[in-house]
Amino acid sequence: MPEPLLEQANSLPTTAGVYLFKDRRGRILYVGKAINLRARVRQYLAGHDERFMVPFLVSHAQSIEVVSTNTEKEALLLENTLIKKHRPRYNTQLRDDKNFLHLRIDTRGEWPRYLLVRQIKTDGARYFGPYTSASRARETLAVLQRHFQLRTCTDQMLKTRKRPCILHQMQRCVAPCVDLTTKGAYDEIVEESVLFLQGKNRPLVKRLTNRMSAAAEVEAFEEAARCRDLIRSIEATLEKQTVIDAKLSDRDVWGFYRVGSRGSYTVWPVREGRMLEPITSPATTLPGEEAELLASLLTEAYPEGSEIPAEILVPFLPSEVAVVEEILTERRGKKVTLEAPSRGDRTRLVELATENARLRFERDHDSEVRLSEALADLGRLLRLPGPPRRIECFDNSNIQGQSPVAAMSVLIDGKPTRSEYRRYRIKTVVGADDFASMREIVYRRVKRGLEENALPDLLVVDGGRGQVNAALSAIQELGAAVPLIGISKPRTEHKRGESTATDKIILPEFKDPLKLKEGDAALRILQLARNEVHKHAVTYHRQVRNRDTLLSVLESIPGVGPKRRKLLLQTLGSAQAVMDADEGTLAEIPGIGPALAKVIRAALADT
Repeated sequence: MPEPLLEQANSLPTTAGVYLFKDRRGRILYVGKAINLRARVRQYLAGHDERFMVPFLVSHAQSIEVVSTNTEKEALLLENTLIKKHRPRYNTQLRDDKNFLHLRIDTRGEWPRYLLVRQIKTDGARYFGPYTSASRARETLAVLQRHFQLRTCTDQMLKTRKRPCILHQMQRCVAPCVDLTTKGAYDEIVEESVLFLQGKNRPLVKRLTNRMSAAAEVEAFEEAARCRDLIRSIEATLEKQTVIDAKLSDRDVWGFYRVGSRGSYTVWPVREGRMLEPITSPATTLPGEEAELLASLLTEAYPEGSEIPAEILVPFLPSEVAVVEEILTERRGKKVTLEAPSRGDRTRLVELATENARLRFERDHDSEVRLSEALADLGRLLRLPGPPRRIECFDNSNIQGQSPVAAMSVLIDGKPTRSEYRRYRIKTVVGADDFASMREIVYRRVKRGLEENALPDLLVVDGGRGQVNAALSAIQELGAAVPLIGISKPRTEHKRGESTATDKIILPEFKDPLKLKEGDAALRILQLARNEVHKHAVTYHRQVRNRDTLLSVLESIPGVGPKRRKLLLQTLGSAQAVMDADEGTLAEIPGIGPALAKVIRAALADT
């Protein structure tokens, strides 16, 4: 038993609260909750906790911190908050909320509009989702914009617009910007859109039918036809859905599947007795007992502001079930019940959700096995010591030497890790010299890696022999040992008529490139790294070029000094936004005014 940790554990309070295991650098390894902090932590140190991860946790821990709470409920809420904030290594790792898209609408505003967001905030707005597929989320938003004529413009555009935009002419917006609708009529459309997202189709059809009849009576035939088409669309959807609950109640059905420390869970919404599209997601690290894990999953899956049904069916009851019910009830504003059915139709629903969770787990597992095999093949092909867990790829971007930039993409275990991506402004190269630019960024990256003792398993450059040699000279100057290759498109081969030629892998020590078959799994990993960095570099170059162009134009306008240039960028958020802003938007910025706004707009129009 680690003596320093034991001394700390013996001094802990016996109250309820949250405990945090930290390593020697102060990083949080694990966050847990307890009714009795001292007794719970001592279980870890005494070896009475038989979970697989506990010995590794205790061996890496150097200190224990606690936060006392008044109740077990407060401890559960605080644990959930800290896990989401710090993402500790040994805690349940769900997909980060930022990976999920939600639809947000603030119904308290005068003219509400829908936005796609990745994070739910306790701001009083309503959130719908999550949508695990970005394409599915954007498709839903497109349907809303097509059938419910709410505004899509920004608040700034709403205030400054003097005439309706083209969306009004297309009957996609009722144009509140120029008072072509009333607040009551607009709010009615908002309510109908909310019913649509909630899956409450029967009351929505009834409302639309009444509105269609009212529009027909006053000979507003276009509005009546729009309501008719939407009713038909909703009714067609209802016909495809099977009623599985004669009481037409609303509930969420949970499935949970786990193998060792990994697993998946499914949430299957049932609205008005009909099953909607299930949400299935992986959980990559699942330490602890299943009942405890489910408590964390439930409190994280239903944050403040989300849609929470009255009944949630689960395969087994979570730990602290009464506390979880109390938390969800407070978030919903009405009673929420958790139930683990043991027979009947509801049991079959839970079994169906669990089967979907199992299928998702097996699909992900098979995909990871194939990816692991591809990385192993890549390591063997390139004669590396092992599979390249961390791959970094570099690319340059400029137009005739103007606004030169570079970027780095990172693949960890074969998957893009965008939080690790980096962007570079080229500092030492003048003009369009791709070789010198590549040498500079590789030199800067490898030098930093040597200082931090953090170098990649494989360094890839987007380009041919010239870019590889430039990068190699930087690595050799620093005396580093980093495996290096290049990936080059077969432009020469295509010109010779070799239409089936694939990307070439350039190896520094070999004259001839390595050629793999189209579709080879190892080649696809390198192509993914190359495509990611190219997209990242081009996007960054566009941003830099727009900013440089804007600043160049603004510098030539009398009365627009450094302070006003900075004010324009800070107020509107980006160079592109400044260039797209109309005269009215510019005039409303403090310190600009109508006269200067007119001059700025005229200057920008000529760029």
